[in-house]
Amino acid sequence: MVDSSAIGDSTKQSSNASATNSILENLTTKMIEVLSKAQSTSQSSIFDSSMILINIKLDGSNYALWSQVAEMYISGKDKLGYIDGSFPPLSKTDSTFHKWQFENTIVKGWLINSMDPSLVGNFICFPTTKGVWNSIAMTYFDGSDTSQIYDLRRKVTHMQQKGGSIQKY
Repeated sequence: MVDSSAIGDSTKQSSNASATNSILENLTTKMIEVLSKAQSTSQSSIFDSSMILINIKLDGSNYALWSQVAEMYISGKDKLGYIDGSFPPLSKTDSTFHKWQFENTIVKGWLINSMDPSLVGNFICFPTTKGVWNSIAMTYFDGSDTSQIYDLRRKVTHMQQKGGSIQKY
């Protein structure tokens, strides 16, 4: 003969276990949703919670590699204009000055944080990201990077002074 109270206890335990499993599954699903949402939000932002953004540290001897990685990273964040000059400094009276200043500071931070600490003091004082970028290039470019030589030649041919080409002057 089977004890009916044992069957009842067994049914209650099974029911409790099922309810607990259901609650855990719901919590797990909600946690996954929250984490996924948080991850997608941080990926769409120009900021990353970690400051390890550009994984190559400029140490003075690896400029060619560092500059390509840094440019690729910054371009991927749609902020290349801060290093190539297509997002020039704005007047403080411009309505979008604060946004420009904020983003310029973020991109400048990416560059500074991707340098060996012993180099930071040489470049931190520049007010614009473009100033930092150009100073680094002048300091460490050794003429061996053919893609940079091409890019510099292209820029020189497009430079103008008072409406005339550089060749005129």
